[in-house]
Amino acid sequence: MQIQRVEFAMKAHRIILLLELLIAQSAFLLAHADNSAQPQPHIILIVADDLGWNDVSWHNPKALTPHLEQLARGGVLLNQSYVQPICTPTRSALLTGRYPYTIGRQRDVLWPEEPTGLTIKHQLLPQVMKSVGYSTHAVGKWHLGFCSWDYTPTMRGFDTFWGYYTGAEDYYHHVRPGWHHVSSATCNGPVHQDQQSVNVSDTHGIPFGYDFRNNTAPEYSVDGQYSTYVFSSYIENLLRTRNASDPMFLYLPFQSVHSPLQVPENYTRPFDHIDAQNRRVKLGMVLALDEAVDRVVQALKDTGHYDNSIIIFTSDNGGPTVSAGNNWPLRGNKTTLWEGGTRVVAFVHSPLLPNKGTVSDKLVHVTDWFATIAGLAGGTAPDDTSGYDQWQAITTSAPSPRAEMIYNIDMTKSGMNAGIRMGDYKLLVGNPGPGEWTPPPEGESGGNSFDRDIRRTTSPDSLGSRNGSATDSQLLEENSPAFDVANSVSVQLEESTISHGTTDELEEDGGIVTPETDSQYENEVVTLQDLGLQPEYFPVLRHFISNDTEVQLFNVTGDPEERNNIAPRATDVVKTLMGLLQFYLKDYVEPDILPDDPAANPSHWNNTWTPGWCRAK
Repeated sequence: MQIQRVEFAMKAHRIILLLELLIAQSAFLLAHADNSAQPQPHIILIVADDLGWNDVSWHNPKALTPHLEQLARGGVLLNQSYVQPICTPTRSALLTGRYPYTIGRQRDVLWPEEPTGLTIKHQLLPQVMKSVGYSTHAVGKWHLGFCSWDYTPTMRGFDTFWGYYTGAEDYYHHVRPGWHHVSSATCNGPVHQDQQSVNVSDTHGIPFGYDFRNNTAPEYSVDGQYSTYVFSSYIENLLRTRNASDPMFLYLPFQSVHSPLQVPENYTRPFDHIDAQNRRVKLGMVLALDEAVDRVVQALKDTGHYDNSIIIFTSDNGGPTVSAGNNWPLRGNKTTLWEGGTRVVAFVHSPLLPNKGTVSDKLVHVTDWFATIAGLAGGTAPDDTSGYDQWQAITTSAPSPRAEMIYNIDMTKSGMNAGIRMGDYKLLVGNPGPGEWTPPPEGESGGNSFDRDIRRTTSPDSLGSRNGSATDSQLLEENSPAFDVANSVSVQLEESTISHGTTDELEEDGGIVTPETDSQYENEVVTLQDLGLQPEYFPVLRHFISNDTEVQLFNVTGDPEERNNIAPRATDVVKTLMGLLQFYLKDYVEPDILPDDPAANPSHWNNTWTPGWCRAK
């Protein structure tokens, strides 16, 4: 009965949001009626690999990303942009528009010897783009399976592919070891203490294979060249040799700044003052990435593409502290459901933006980019995708079409691991992963304030005003659609019980501070039994939870660092979000995890990671 009530309320809530969006869209279309003949824009989708929240200069002035910061501050900076905790799940969500738990890609990365890939049952974004007249190009890291040719980029909608199939390979020699499940879901690879290339002659019996492709053929000419240079040089040539009047979708998932830690030495010299060697190399890799993005943007300008281009930039997950990434002051890191693993650096930059120089606090999830990009191109996303078209929310005062979000759902032998957000509130069920706060080795910047980009952009002489008429913290206030959902399952959200402070109310001396809380609950992990909640209350979930299942609830607007578990004082909110998890569980698909297949060994394929040894499904 509770699921039916939640489902009814969610439908009503989406109808209200749809009406709000239709009103905003009508106003937008009237205001832009003269632009009806605007040609289809070029879409450049750039994905940085393992770039942490605190690895960019607008959050950390000791990082050097001048070109990225210029793009971000000259566009719309997305301050509430979320992805999956690791590589393959994020890329799956990005190109299918679906939550990974609905397609079996929620648990782990795809390993080189694993005989499976991103399911071919669903249409990918480049296929939609091709259907509306775009040329489609993928440059960089694939990591969505390659055991069958049917899993590879040129069979999934891309006209061209210049890059590699696997992950964590050497930046210079483009070789990848065949490690599988060395540590669960790390997607990390070897961490080298310096910026030199790996010694490929000493493999200790581990199968090594070369991995770089020009469309479907191995491309050995780039052996010895740093991958960031290889990708940007290829794009410069691609743009020079195509007609700028033909619409283009360019998907650019960089290898940078994933481990192994490798970069030409000149990029580390600006960081010689930092004692931690790995951190010096990591920041040098970030600097090289910044330079590569600038080369791409300059090439767009030089070839007549830029004026009709929309550039979307995001990281694929939070930074891995094990390999010198940093997400300070967010909690956790890559592979975890904490904000440090899932809330990432992102922005949109374009000469076509009507609101350049703004910061948006509206909720965006990686699944939204499918519908957003398809809409910009004049296409449509399949009806059963998980995402929303965010363009009106990004470019006008329209609200975000999403008020809730799934971080992940994974049913393991040990129980349920899941995260869900509605409005301000984030519920974690089970084990979200290590939850440390890791200060940067180079020292903290900005005192105790949270979002340096907020403090630095509130001046009219700086970045400008925020994008939107409402903050996320207002989504659970009375009369809002999300409040209606909560109210439908008899949840009483009272100001005397839960803090609903808006971002503006929480600003102090230009920075964000955590609202005062009862320190009794700070960092406390509680169980369903502690909260007086029985598994029987949740009939769909009860097979995956027990009295000992851990539960943590945070107001991530007032407490973005996730320092205060408010579940003991907000059991009704916990019940509401558990009910929503039940609603979403109807689409759950078991993880597609398979044991290694010896047929993958590169020794069978001229020492190259090669498709042709599995059947796509």
